[in-house]
Amino acid sequence: MTSKQILAGIVTVLALVVLSAFVVSAAGTDEHVRIDDVEVNGIDVLNGGKIAEFTGDTIPVRVQFFSDQLPNNAEVQDVRVKAWLSGASTNSAVTSRFDVLPDRTYTKTLSVPLPDPRDIDHDETEEDFVLTVLIESKSDGRLSEIEIDLSVQRESYTLSVLDVDMSNEVAAGDALLIDVVLKNTGRRFAEDTFVVARIPALGVEDRGYFGDLSAVDQSDPDKEDANERRLALRVPRTAPAGVYVVEIEAFNQDSITSLTRKVVVNGASADTIIVSPVHSKTFAVGETEDYSITIVNAGSKVQVYEFVVDSSSGLSVDTDEPIVAVPAGTSRTVKVSATGLKDGKQNFAVNVHSGTELVKAESFTANVEGTARRVSGGFGSSGTVLLTVVLAIIFVVLLVVLIVLLTRQPEKSEEFGESYY
Repeated sequence: MTSKQILAGIVTVLALVVLSAFVVSAAGTDEHVRIDDVEVNGIDVLNGGKIAEFTGDTIPVRVQFFSDQLPNNAEVQDVRVKAWLSGASTNSAVTSRFDVLPDRTYTKTLSVPLPDPRDIDHDETEEDFVLTVLIESKSDGRLSEIEIDLSVQRESYTLSVLDVDMSNEVAAGDALLIDVVLKNTGRRFAEDTFVVARIPALGVEDRGYFGDLSAVDQSDPDKEDANERRLALRVPRTAPAGVYVVEIEAFNQDSITSLTRKVVVNGASADTIIVSPVHSKTFAVGETEDYSITIVNAGSKVQVYEFVVDSSSGLSVDTDEPIVAVPAGTSRTVKVSATGLKDGKQNFAVNVHSGTELVKAESFTANVEGTARRVSGGFGSSGTVLLTVVLAIIFVVLLVVLIVLLTRQPEKSEEFGESYY
């Protein structure tokens, strides 16, 4: 065998290898169904060359194939088209099953998600993949297949928040601590990066400086592609209890990215226990009875409470301390005095506030009996006592006069007898 023949054989083998690396429709495929054309993101890949795409995108893959005339005019049932990237099971797409009739041209379009920037090799800013397009049927297996070289690269300037570590709940008055890990997922150097965390509904925010981040870790100069900082959001003590949105935003001059989390804010009511031993009392008009409210501060900080009375016109209600400060882990009892102004069942409530939050509304009942006695001069109940004393004095005086009269009657009888003789 001459050297020319050997060289020709080598060239032929290489040509076959290159061709099979691009279009595969060999063993295991059905010669009656063949792929005629494939477009990736509008580019006809049958013309050769490597397709360049960007991380995070979703690319349309248009597949055109033809079915030959089958014996007895048969059809291929339960056919589907699949497309996927090598080594990335999540970056794939598949059509629903359909029947392929003979002597027809079909077109199917799939949307294939490309890898996230964080899925690219840690030390690289781009990575090569093989996009495989396969036509298969449930009964006949592989019908036709093609492999396409695809290069996926990072955008020039992108930032990604890799992780956010924070508690799901926080007490009003405490600080919500947020640990943020930020990574440069672009191809270029990220200079002067910042992260801002905020709770818009409460008007609080904190900012951290993450510095300069390289595209990949490097030793000269010594730079890393990721950094971590802790931010603290001080929740106002008067913040109402509820669920709030936490916004986290990373940015520099060239890029910006953001995400949200949720946090439960526990107001004063979550750490406050309010009890009243007696909620109903019976007394007369003009009398005053005392109720009591005990507050237990089970939190870790001092709490200030305000008592607001809500009563009807038939009662006069006051508290001995309208505002009290209760240290953490202690309790306080407040006296509530109710004076009956008119008879009947009278309801009233004492609303306990901590800042702008209503902690609890404690309800009470006063059963007022009798009719009010009014004494000129405004003496009230003391006038009744005075009247009783006056009547008692008059009674005593009358009794004394009666006794005096009775003791003087015998003297009168003796005088009459002497005059007779």
